[in-house]
Amino acid sequence: MVIKKSKLSFEEKKWSIFFLLPAFIFISFSYIYPMLYSLVLSFNSYTMLIPNSNPVFVGLKNYLDAFKSMDFLNSIKISFIFSFFSVIFEFIMGLFLALLISIKIKITALLRLSLLIPLMITPVVVGILWRNMYNSSYGVINYFIGLIGIPKQLWLGTISQALPAVINVEIWQQLPVFTFILAAGILSIPNELYEAGRVDGCSRAGLFWNVTLPLLKPAITVALLLRVIDTVRVFDIVYTMTQGGPGSATKVLSLHIYEKGLKFFNIGVASAQSWIIVLLLLIIAIQFLRIILRKGVY
Repeated sequence: MVIKKSKLSFEEKKWSIFFLLPAFIFISFSYIYPMLYSLVLSFNSYTMLIPNSNPVFVGLKNYLDAFKSMDFLNSIKISFIFSFFSVIFEFIMGLFLALLISIKIKITALLRLSLLIPLMITPVVVGILWRNMYNSSYGVINYFIGLIGIPKQLWLGTISQALPAVINVEIWQQLPVFTFILAAGILSIPNELYEAGRVDGCSRAGLFWNVTLPLLKPAITVALLLRVIDTVRVFDIVYTMTQGGPGSATKVLSLHIYEKGLKFFNIGVASAQSWIIVLLLLIIAIQFLRIILRKGVY
């Protein structure tokens, strides 16, 4: 039996274009045009501090100067430290919780509900909430550690503790993303494979290493890609908790670019550094996609 593809009539095509046009216009003016304009500005020297000034073409100068700037390089280092530790801990803890909630026991429903709570709170509220919890004077964290004899800590006030404290908050809020993606992957694995493994004499650990983990590779790769991109461009939690301080201990890339563009109004430099982030994320995404599409992943 041959199924012929139905062709749209001219009238149907016309109405299709008519209904798609508002969405196309909205995306063009809210996303495509600003991106292209920022790309143009990244090759120009332009500051809003000078009245009636016009962009002056400088070529690749903004890009080259970015890699000569110690502040920018330091923000790249902080962003990648933030991303690495956030994603690693989210993966380990998320995999454990995914295995737990995939087991059909009474506590599973309560655990799933509790994991949804952090995701339902906006990052700005999360940042303010945890900033107060970390407060050295009245914070609840110092209160509880004081009960067991540990002295009060300046969690967000010291260079050595500020970044780990912010990473902890990122893990707390975004851990459910990893958990639910991996749990969905685990539940999609056919039970017949586990039964075959048991017949062959595999222990629970053997089933995990030889059945669960290999078949979870696609879900793990997708979850890693999403979380790496999110953590590299993080802004709201860091801004509400520390504003990049103390000093520049938590000044991630997005916060550094925000200061350049919207605090010091150096739009050309901020645009160039924004596109550097885009290129970095594009390289990361391509590498992950190569892993996903590589023969043997599925």
